[in-house]
Amino acid sequence: MIGAILAVAAAAIAADSSPASVPKLASPPGHYSLKLNAVQTPESQTQGLYCKARIDGGPVLRMLLDSGAQHVVLDRRSAAKVGRTAGPAIELVGAGAASTACKRTAPARVQIGDLMVENCPILVAEGHIMDGIDGVIPMSLFAGFLLRLNVPGKVLELDAYPAEPPDPGDGYLGARADNRLFFLRTVLNDREAGYVLLDTGASYNAVSPEAARASRRYWSPADSISLLGSAGGVAGYTLPPGVRFRIGSRVFSADPAVVVDLSDISRHHRFEITGILGYPALRNSIVTLDYRDSLVRIEGK
Repeated sequence: MIGAILAVAAAAIAADSSPASVPKLASPPGHYSLKLNAVQTPESQTQGLYCKARIDGGPVLRMLLDSGAQHVVLDRRSAAKVGRTAGPAIELVGAGAASTACKRTAPARVQIGDLMVENCPILVAEGHIMDGIDGVIPMSLFAGFLLRLNVPGKVLELDAYPAEPPDPGDGYLGARADNRLFFLRTVLNDREAGYVLLDTGASYNAVSPEAARASRRYWSPADSISLLGSAGGVAGYTLPPGVRFRIGSRVFSADPAVVVDLSDISRHHRFEITGILGYPALRNSIVTLDYRDSLVRIEGK
C-alpha cells in the first residue's frame, strides 16, 4: 500500500443510534502553538504532518493531522495501548466502497502539548492506517479556534476568533461546509468546475474519473496504484503530470494526482465532489481555517 488517499474517512455514519459526543475545551482559552512533525516515506518524501498526543494520559501517540477526517481514530494496536475497547461498528464513507472498518469506543480526553480537549469521539480502526502513524486527529477538533496551519513551518497556531468575521478582501474564500469538512469551489485544468475536499491528511491529490475525462486527463490500466482509504485497499490510477486546481485567484499544481472513485462521498454529501486537494498541493502553503464562518485562506510561502 502507498500512503492514504483519504487517511481514514471523509464521513462516518453510526450503525447504532447513540448520540455523538461533543468535544469540549478543558484548557484555558488563549493562544496555542502546536508543534508538528513530517510523515515521511522510506524515500524521504513527506506525505503529511503529525502531532504527538496522549489519549486519557496514556503513552505518546503519533497522530496524523487531517482536515479530511471527522473523528479521532486509533488503530487497534494503539487503542489497546490506551485501554480502549471497541464497541458498535461505524460505516465509513470515503474513497472506494463504504465499509464497517471502524468501531466506536467511549469518548476520551486528548492532550496535545498544553492543549486539552475532553469528551472527544473516538473510533478504532481494524486495519492499518499509515506507516509510522498511530491514529488520526481531525482539524475540526480545534474548531473552537481560528486555525492557522503553517505547513512548511510545521506548526499549527490556534487563536480566539475575532468578534467580526474576517474581511473577504484578506484572501478568504467561502467554503461549502458539511459535517465539519470543507469543500472548495474549483476548476480542474480550466475545463471542469466542481468541489474538492480540503484534505491535509491525503498523501495524494485526487480527481474523480468523470472530472478527469471531462478535463481531458486520461490514464491506462498500466497506471494502477495501490492506495489506502477508509475501506482499506482502494483502486487508483496515476495521472500524467500537469493536473491543476484553480481555487479563487490561485492555481495549485495537483501533481502527483490519482484517479479514484469518489461517488460514495458525493452521494453521502448530496453534491458532486470532483477531487481532493491533498497534502502535495498544500506543502508550501499556510492554510487558515475558520470553522465558525466557513472560510478558508490558502497563502503561498
